[in-house]
Formats: sequence, C-alpha cells, structure tokens
Amino acid sequence: MQPDQTVFGVILIDDDPAEKLIIERILKALTDVSFRLDHVTKCSQAIKLIEKNAYELVLLDNLLSRRMSAKFSVPIIKSAIGAAPMAVISNDVSPDYLHSAKDLGVDYIVDKANMIDFIKSQMNYLLGRTNLT
Repeated sequence: MQPDQTVFGVILIDDDPAEKLIIERILKALTDVSFRLDHVTKCSQAIKLIEKNAYELVLLDNLLSRRMSAKFSVPIIKSAIGAAPMAVISNDVSPDYLHSAKDLGVDYIVDKANMIDFIKSQMNYLLGRTNLT
C-alpha cells in the first residue's frame, strides 16, 4: 500500500451533496497541490473520519438537516478535531449566534458567497504560499 501523498486535507460536514462539488471545484481551481476532500452529512460520521485522518481545515455547515444549528454541532466536532482550523459555513450569517466566531467556539464564520476567498486564504496560510491562482 502506497502512503497517502495528500498535502491538504479538508473535511466538509454538510447535508447538501452539491456543496462537496462546489468545494472540490474551488480546491482544484486554486492549486495543483494534492488534496483530500472528505464529505459527510452527520457529526457522528465526521468524528469517525477525524479519528482516522488529519485535516488542515474543517468546514461545518451551519444547519445540518435543517434541524441542527452550529450552536449544537460545533461542540460535538470541536471536541474531536484538535488544533485544526474550523469554519462554520452558511448561506445566511445573520443569526445572532453567527456574529462571533470566538463565542461560537470556531476559528471562522464564512458566508458561502465568500468561500473562494476564504479557502484561498487558508491554503495560502497553511501551505506557506503567497499567491495561489
């Protein structure tokens, strides 16, 4: 078995399968660095993957199955990820609990409309680069 040559690991926790395609296209457009994008729809699935794999970025949708907001899912995921940067992503960042990343217990709160710029800045920082395409 060949060792994993992934340079940049991302886990996406989102109940919408289309989001994986969007994030994957963004990653492919930004870099030729080898990346792994894992996608799950539930916190329990995420924890299982997090226990097996190292991730440089954790993306958590604000609403999972329209019932579980980040207020409830962040503590579940945060307890498993260690030092990896965590971002709550949402189409609507207007709810009060999404006004402060620190209060929510995450590193970032990202409007999905700004996802390209956010991922680009994270990859630049984590890969030590200054100019991804």
